[in-house]
Amino acid sequence: MRIAVIGGGISGIASAFYLTRHNVSVDLFESDEQLGGRAGSEKMLDRWVDFGGKNIGRQYKRFREFAKSCGNPDFEYFGINTSQLINGRIVSLNRDGAKFYNLLKLIKLCGIPGVVKLYPHIKAILDDRTQGVLCSDYFSKLSERLDHVTLAEYLNKPCVNNIIRPITIRMNGAEPEECYPGNFGSNLALAVDSYEQLITGMYELVNTFISSVTEPGKLRVLKGHRVTAIRKDQNTIRLEYRHQDLTETNSYDRVISALPAHNLASLLEEQTPVAARLLRKIRYYPVGIAIVKYRNEVFPKERRAMIFDRNTALSNAGAYGLNDLDIVRYTFSGKTARKDISENSAPEKVIGFGEKITAPYFNIIDNPREAFVYRYFSKGLCAYASKHHLLLESIDEHISKHLPGLTATGDYRRGASIEACFRAASECVDNVIGDQP
Repeated sequence: MRIAVIGGGISGIASAFYLTRHNVSVDLFESDEQLGGRAGSEKMLDRWVDFGGKNIGRQYKRFREFAKSCGNPDFEYFGINTSQLINGRIVSLNRDGAKFYNLLKLIKLCGIPGVVKLYPHIKAILDDRTQGVLCSDYFSKLSERLDHVTLAEYLNKPCVNNIIRPITIRMNGAEPEECYPGNFGSNLALAVDSYEQLITGMYELVNTFISSVTEPGKLRVLKGHRVTAIRKDQNTIRLEYRHQDLTETNSYDRVISALPAHNLASLLEEQTPVAARLLRKIRYYPVGIAIVKYRNEVFPKERRAMIFDRNTALSNAGAYGLNDLDIVRYTFSGKTARKDISENSAPEKVIGFGEKITAPYFNIIDNPREAFVYRYFSKGLCAYASKHHLLLESIDEHISKHLPGLTATGDYRRGASIEACFRAASECVDNVIGDQP
């Protein structure tokens, strides 16, 4: 049995991981020359730094199982230690271990009406962690009742501005008025978790996984291979792809798409245009990420990150690691960022925006840059759709009708976090393997 996985981001890597546990041959297609996708890595001075996948929740059971199989790398505690700028005032959002203090802070920031509305949803996740993903039973039912309004309409203004927006802008690149209650469970689950970081980083972990699959013919990684068409061919699925200006084809028993929804839509336009149209209803928003090393430490240990309001292009700035207080990870997302920054913006100019905004609060002035890396993703963060579970049901119905043998996973299935991508990939592989005679 031969299976192709299209897309070498986190969802594709997760799919390949689960497939290699079965007696199948896997070809992993990646259009870039490096795996990782939007959680990819780049070398800065003498080390690899990761654009995504830094924070690993303690509830990330599937991802931690993957990491354990790849040499069981060490994690370091990171915590939150985040502050937020509210009406020009710095407000601390977390004191590690101070649960009662944090509860009082939540009530103050959110207001009693906000807490009353959020509590049943938080409780549903705490009672059953499997509900804290996109399209879970609990949040699908909530979606059918409430997705005629946005989060901005569902919750009170203090809760939206002080609690909800910092979450949606970071995870989805979207404002609360662009998100729906039925999809918010995947974000709430992240808000009630605590976090660590891989000491060696995502780059080392991914490469360890690839090298660990030593059985001949089990996993073939095809970097620089862009799939350009998917076609049904009797009892197989035929892929057309380009590599070094050459067009080639290959046939597989099954194909798994691990692409973002809009990329899959482009591939399905010819075979099933209705599915392509439905996939384009899933919204993605741009994000710019800069990782900058300074000569001296930027952050004090007690405040390693800051969230900014909707009036700035910079959504947040934080230390790259617990012991990397001289390295800043700037994230640009939200409506203001969409107006001020584009794929044509010079990286130095974008970083200058970030430095100007953070300078009053951290050690930026007279602290020279020593190096930086920067990436801009025009469709980088997934914000899903209203009544998302019903949309996915329609998409799957059209795909199975016109391209049987093709199955899809990705960040729009169970959520955008690494753990959600691993869960979606696990479920997808179970379906693919389970339908084999």
